[in-house]
Amino acid sequence: MSNSTPTFDPIIQSQASKEITANAYFDAVSPAASFGRRQSTSSGLTWGYYGATITVDGVLTQIANGTLTLTASATNYVETTRAGVVSKNTTGFTAGSIPLYQVVAGASTVTSYTDYRLQAPPATGKLAKALSDANTTLTAAEAWNQILQFTGTLTAARNIVVPLAAQQWTVFNSTTGGFGLQFIGATGTGVTVAAGKRAIVYSDGTNVVRVAADVYSGGTAWPSQPRQPPPSSPAPWA
Repeated sequence: MSNSTPTFDPIIQSQASKEITANAYFDAVSPAASFGRRQSTSSGLTWGYYGATITVDGVLTQIANGTLTLTASATNYVETTRAGVVSKNTTGFTAGSIPLYQVVAGASTVTSYTDYRLQAPPATGKLAKALSDANTTLTAAEAWNQILQFTGTLTAARNIVVPLAAQQWTVFNSTTGGFGLQFIGATGTGVTVAAGKRAIVYSDGTNVVRVAADVYSGGTAWPSQPRQPPPSSPAPWA
């Protein structure tokens, strides 16, 4: 839309009721304000935000405007679940949640904030992570990637803990040592991918499940028993 020839109705200096044209613009682009900071309800340690229309498991859902109370003298991470529930914490953006704002609060008021909203889902990213021979919980930024590759030397099978929000990953256990990696949530059951294998897995909100069987890094499936030739049929005249 940002062409050299604009497609919006222009606001002309001499026109009357400029606010009508301006408000029509805001109405047209209101989806871009989803979960954005709402000035009129933000004051002191109260953070106001605009609602949104989102899809929750295929159902169009309207989220109302709202407010939340920030923690004083701390950095607040404002985020929403995929169901549109807005919350904050003072630790960091939660894996599986959608980041909105990082808000620095003083004793009684906000001193600064940074907008982390995304207007479109991120493109497929790839995480290449070297493990330290221990169970590993992915950070929010790491879990956003749709391709996960792990290296390092293992002395035992290890867990890769992923968020249980609905998401799918293509995973590659490129570690050495001959041990599997189990992809699992903080609760529920998981999927173990053997060393040197790739798999497609996803979280269904409760467990991590497998979409396709493990394949070798070269793209072939697990080796099967050699196929035996069919028994010879006796000649019809025997």
